[in-house]
Amino acid sequence: MYVKKLKDHEIEEIIRAISDEDAVVTDIKRIYTDPEVTVLSQDMEEHYVLHDYDIEGFEFLPDGATYIYREKMLKFFGVEYAEKYLLGK
Repeated sequence: MYVKKLKDHEIEEIIRAISDEDAVVTDIKRIYTDPEVTVLSQDMEEHYVLHDYDIEGFEFLPDGATYIYREKMLKFFGVEYAEKYLLGK
């Protein structure tokens, strides 16, 4: 629901916060699933799938990534995002 509303620049901001501030998003696929993101970071390719309340990292997902992700989503979507997650409304 929320993740499908993210704009490309918002996805890039999330990825840079989680991966590396110099990371370059090389591809964002939004075909049928939640956004699948390919990133070039420190000469390595990384792959992520963003969900409403979680992020999947296939090569590496740093400690605290889920917290950082939810914090960014809260910034983009406000209190409604947190209420939906915490209260299931």
